Amino acid sequence: MTISRGVMWVMAIGLLAYGVSSAAEPKFADGVSVQRFVEVDTSVKPSHPQPKLPDGMQAHEDVVYCTVGDRALKLDLYVPKGDGPLPGVVLVHGGGWIGGNKESFRPMAQRIAAAGFVTATIEYRLATEAQFPAAVEDCKAAVRWMRAHAEAYHVDRDRIGAVGGSAGGHLVAMLATTGKSRLFEGSGGNADQRSDLQATAMMGAGVDQVTRAKETKNPIKSQLLFFGGKLDEKADVYAAASPITHISKDTPPLLFIEGEFDSPGQRYIEMRRQLDALGVPNQLIVIQGAKHGVWNSNPWFEPFTDNIIGFLKQTLVERHDK
Repeated sequence: MTISRGVMWVMAIGLLAYGVSSAAEPKFADGVSVQRFVEVDTSVKPSHPQPKLPDGMQAHEDVVYCTVGDRALKLDLYVPKGDGPLPGVVLVHGGGWIGGNKESFRPMAQRIAAAGFVTATIEYRLATEAQFPAAVEDCKAAVRWMRAHAEAYHVDRDRIGAVGGSAGGHLVAMLATTGKSRLFEGSGGNADQRSDLQATAMMGAGVDQVTRAKETKNPIKSQLLFFGGKLDEKADVYAAASPITHISKDTPPLLFIEGEFDSPGQRYIEMRRQLDALGVPNQLIVIQGAKHGVWNSNPWFEPFTDNIIGFLKQTLVERHDK
């Protein structure tokens, strides 16, 4: 295992992480740099955590954050006790851009909110309804909505992050890498507000859709639906829809976090090389025994969520206060 640039930043955030491993770490693919391997009691029977609203936390669910045509898009917002202003976090569900729902991220949104963040788990237009870049535009509209309603919900406009899993991880990575460029803003309202992020956590995200398509024997159905065709037919779309295309020095700190059995780190080797060259803080955390998509299932829910909370505290609270 090698250590990438920014190791002191990684070590600092590591102190906040859930479940420090004392066991020997598994071997990872060549070129993969892992900053933390988190042990999990995998003998625990798998289950789904239930939403649990802590005392004093306000829930505002099914709030319309933008309307596109006659389609009203909604979010669930959780506001902890206190006057703030508090950092905000937008959570984006996965499902291959063709499935999933915001309710699946309610437990994670509530746990993050209990740690002192205003959180919103959002819905967006799926590929069966609208092709790329619609979903990216919707996510950016949600960030702008949070900034537009900052006073009402005690949000600090200058401290907003995002968390996403799988397709949702891809979408928040697109937000992170295009926030300052103003690409893919769409027409979802609050055009006077910014959509850039100050921190982003990705779970099992596809950051290079071109390479992903090239390395797959048969066309990926969700890519065909979301991008409107095969790679040789829509090469420019696949490239534009790849976060790796848009990396710059303005990209905020990134956390890549995924399961031991989800090809950990292999998706990000080239992206992290470019981030390191630009001096953009980034790290990879691997969760023991986890497969793709289990971040909202026990026994992996808390290790995923609490390591994300540690990252958000370091980037949106401690880094901001310095």
